[in-house]
Amino acid sequence: MTQNPKPSIPRIKRNRKIARPVRLDILEAATALPGKATQLLIGIWLMVTIQQSPTVRLSRATMSRVHVSRFGATDALRRLEAAGIIKAWRLPGRSPLVTILEPGTTQPLKLEPPEVMGRRVL
Repeated sequence: MTQNPKPSIPRIKRNRKIARPVRLDILEAATALPGKATQLLIGIWLMVTIQQSPTVRLSRATMSRVHVSRFGATDALRRLEAAGIIKAWRLPGRSPLVTILEPGTTQPLKLEPPEVMGRRVL
């Protein structure tokens, strides 16, 4: 009998032990939305902090990391976009390009490097 290997989740190359701040105003806005919107926002936020850019590709690996199907992700993206939390660009056959927005504006989120014990960490 052969056992199916456990699907592996891609490893994060940056140090995961460094505390990275989460914008609570954005997270609170997402919790008011139904469905998988909050889970998807957490996955997008994870990729934003890893890549240190407010614009990231929403890949299937990111979706699987936060346990959201591609159909659930499509619905959640539409809800997050309607709430003004993100802006998404879609092309047929491609992963959507997602930008987290400053609350109440159409400007991309301004990221600041995290601080650990008073020192900025890149």
